[in-house]
Amino acid sequence: MANPFSRRDVLAATGALTAAGLFPRSARAANPDVVVIGAGAAGIAAAQTLLKKGQTVAVLEATDRIGGRVHTDHSIFGEPYDMGAHWLHIGKANPFVGYGQKHGFDIYRSPDHEILYVGDREASDAEYGLYEKALNHAYSAISRAGEQGRDVSPASVIKRKDAWDDLAHMVIGPWSMGKDFADFSCADWYSGPEGSNWYCREGFGAVWAHGAQGVPVELSTPATGVDWRGKGVRVDTPKGTLQAKACIVTVSTGVLARDTIRFDPALPSKKQESFHGISMGLYNHIAFQFRRNIFGTRDDGYLLFKVGRTDSGSPRGFGMLTNIGGASLSFGDVGGNFARDLEKQGTDAALAYGLEVLRRMFGGGIDKEFVKGHVTTWGQNPYTLGSYASAKPGARTLRSALRAPVGDRIWFAGEACSPDLWATVAGAHKSGVDTAKQMAGKLI
Repeated sequence: MANPFSRRDVLAATGALTAAGLFPRSARAANPDVVVIGAGAAGIAAAQTLLKKGQTVAVLEATDRIGGRVHTDHSIFGEPYDMGAHWLHIGKANPFVGYGQKHGFDIYRSPDHEILYVGDREASDAEYGLYEKALNHAYSAISRAGEQGRDVSPASVIKRKDAWDDLAHMVIGPWSMGKDFADFSCADWYSGPEGSNWYCREGFGAVWAHGAQGVPVELSTPATGVDWRGKGVRVDTPKGTLQAKACIVTVSTGVLARDTIRFDPALPSKKQESFHGISMGLYNHIAFQFRRNIFGTRDDGYLLFKVGRTDSGSPRGFGMLTNIGGASLSFGDVGGNFARDLEKQGTDAALAYGLEVLRRMFGGGIDKEFVKGHVTTWGQNPYTLGSYASAKPGARTLRSALRAPVGDRIWFAGEACSPDLWATVAGAHKSGVDTAKQMAGKLI
């Protein structure tokens, strides 16, 4: 779900896909070998891997669709709308780039075009220079701390210098990590991957769903408890209990930290600590549909504006991806604690805020070009409670505790569990595959 400035960034027919991919056949193996909890990227990848190895699998999904935080909607705007993940990060390491190209999707590399506004005009050359200087200053400070293995916050290593610092903060923190500078670890940030980003014109959720076809999933079936007192595990749901040799838990750390799933006996304290230490950031789309390109950007162009100085620790602004895929949809992406504040105000207020920002930049004439808008609320979604995870300052070492199985019967997978591609769909997929392979060797 993260945007193009990920961490070290100095570093077929759509209708058919929807029918076949998003609503798979429901089936349950009697006393399966493995129960997979969650049908997002990690859960589906784990199930596919186990099925190929001849294991019987039951996949439980709490919601009425698969995909979790990777989902392309067509009903809201009448065109592909990635409500969660949109960027195919780290192209060389991302399996969905090659998969999409192989199966006829329009997969293309992210263009490199960005416009910066100051008030109601484009920035001058001097102002672009000041912004770049502030951005490089922040990147350098975080990188130095990360390279030294310092598990401290960016806020503790960056010295404020001028009025452009808040925009640099927003770009590196909320617009990328979904967190403010006080809330994530430099060492964890530095461990992220480098590489180019790609898009799928039909939507990331569409290409992902194509690859998920054929996996049997029980929709609207949340796991409420995992009993591992005896041999194997018993997984409770509102529709009954499943007995299995083991289970793979792929729900978000936000959900795990909320104790939505009861474990009996309780999980080790270090494991529980990891749910809180590798915590969920928040990153939401304020999506706008206009009749024409009002921004002066190219297709898939980035638009930033100088944000006002704040002492709250959370810049009040957003970054934009405009004219997505050459269509009429644009994202104004807001993150961190400011995104949480907007969620509390409600989606109408968030959309009104976004439109008012655009009016200040481009004038009131944009109203006649505006078609409709939509605002995501991943922080209020009870099945995610955030967008993607990263380590709090001082908590980076808890990533290994998060990945570790319990008693060789309860295994964990997901983007937060990925050692190298965390906060990405590719990382969730890889985590699901790797966890399933490790588990398969332990099943008796």
